[in-house]
Amino acid sequence: MTDNILKIRTLLDRFFDGETTLSEEQELYAFFRDASDLPEDLESLRPMFLAYDAVQPVALTTQQTRRPALRRRWLPWAVAAAVTILLLGGAAVLFTRYTPTAPAAEEDYVAYVYGQRTTSQDVVLEEMHRTMIAMADDGGDVVEEQLKAMFCE
Repeated sequence: MTDNILKIRTLLDRFFDGETTLSEEQELYAFFRDASDLPEDLESLRPMFLAYDAVQPVALTTQQTRRPALRRRWLPWAVAAAVTILLLGGAAVLFTRYTPTAPAAEEDYVAYVYGQRTTSQDVVLEEMHRTMIAMADDGGDVVEEQLKAMFCE
C-alpha cells in the first residue's frame, strides 16, 4: 500500500502540474473510487476525483468526436482563405507598383512667366528649359552667391 500511495502522490504532483496522460488520470480516478482507508490529505481530494470520474466518460466522448470533425471541416476553408488573401495581396502590390501613371493634366503645369500665370504644358516646360540653360551658362558661382545672399552667410 505504501508503494501505491507513493506512486499516487507522484501522479498527483504531475496531475496538478498538468503533465499526466489520459491513462494516468484514469488510474487516479480508479484509485480514489476504489480506495478505502486513505491518509487525511488524500481523503480531502477524493470528492474532486470522484466528480472528475463521473464526468470523464461524457467529456471524452464529446471531445473525441467533435474536435476532429471540426478540424476536418474548417481546415480546407482556412487554407483557401489564406491562399485567397495572399493572392489578392500580391495582386494589389503588383497592380499598384507596376501600373503606369496617368498623364499629367493641363492644371498640373503652372508657372508665372513675367508676372502672368500660365498652365500650358509647352510654355511651362519651355520656360523651365530656358531657365536651366541660363543657369548653366552663368556658372555655378552665381547660384552659390545667390544662395549665400539668401541665407545671409
